Amino acid sequence: MFDINYIRNKFSLCDELIYLNNAATGPLPDSTVSAINEYLKQRQCSKINNWEWILGKKDRLRYLFGKIINSQPDRVAILQNTSQGINTIASGLDWHEGDEILIPEREFPANVYPFLNLREKGVKVKFLPKPEGGLTQEVLSKNITERTKMLSASFVDFITGYRINLKEIGEICHNNDIIFFVDGIQGVGVIPVDVEEAKIDALACGGHKWLLCPQGVGFLYASERLQGIIKQKFVGWTSVKDPEDFLNYNQKLTESARRYELGSFNSAGIVGGVASLELLLEVGIDNIYNYVMALIDLIYDNFCREGLKLNSNMDRNVRSGIVSFYPHEKRKSELLISYLRKNNIEVSMREGVIRVSPHFYNTIGEINKFLEVCKEFLKLEVT
Repeated sequence: MFDINYIRNKFSLCDELIYLNNAATGPLPDSTVSAINEYLKQRQCSKINNWEWILGKKDRLRYLFGKIINSQPDRVAILQNTSQGINTIASGLDWHEGDEILIPEREFPANVYPFLNLREKGVKVKFLPKPEGGLTQEVLSKNITERTKMLSASFVDFITGYRINLKEIGEICHNNDIIFFVDGIQGVGVIPVDVEEAKIDALACGGHKWLLCPQGVGFLYASERLQGIIKQKFVGWTSVKDPEDFLNYNQKLTESARRYELGSFNSAGIVGGVASLELLLEVGIDNIYNYVMALIDLIYDNFCREGLKLNSNMDRNVRSGIVSFYPHEKRKSELLISYLRKNNIEVSMREGVIRVSPHFYNTIGEINKFLEVCKEFLKLEVT
């Protein structure tokens, strides 16, 4: 059962602030802050060398990330962010001149620069159109050639909020022997993901948005099949089977995805991340998804009546936790952002459109207040 009052009590959000900006940065739950404070106190005086304890936390986080995407823990590497995960795969594959990478147009730069960097090897980066706001199966199928080696696409578009059909896209890639890479940062934590069912070869995700983790904590999922063809470019002392057999330089890399973890890590962030993911899984990703989609439906339904123009696709099958919109006069988006902030409502603007992104701690009352303030702004502009 979804209990919004129980969830609200897990966050020390200011009563005055309506925070609808999870697509930028999610708030830290109280339990996360407490866990980080416990870690800091240990490092300050009581258990300064708490290496074994923190390794246990890291393994726990690996398990929790795996649980959220339906992966075995040994397929998950704890990294800093999405970009690190993408670069790990991009740099490790055996590229040949003429190989082709497909990327939807207008992607967040984290999913572009690592692949543009491969052009010096003769790799061709081909941007796919998104006429409906996101990548469709039809567009993908039309653009596959005999040289297509990889598709790298965002699960959820960071501007429009368009959610691609992972299962159907994955099936197309699988049938054409194409590596399917997913930037999961705008969907994982609020929308159910099953990497096995969707035949995803790799998924990278930072934790500071919908997963409510501290910044600098994220993960990379790599399938066993994909790992088998990666020629790893970077290794560290924790990449091997027994990292604490320090002077044995003849060790092989561990067979798990831990091989992509190169050394010391964001210990405080990992401790906090464990607490955040435990809260998400306690509530249940399916329950979170259903609740957030109800909030999103409320926004869609009212925007159609309030005179605001949607920049997102109305199709329920592609909705996510992000809705983008703008006033009829698009140049007034900044004025509306300022008006919302004056009323203690936090959203964001991307590429000239306003982006609202509620999470499971937001209430129906907060969404109604947001809609009311937007309506007030439109009336002021008319008068």
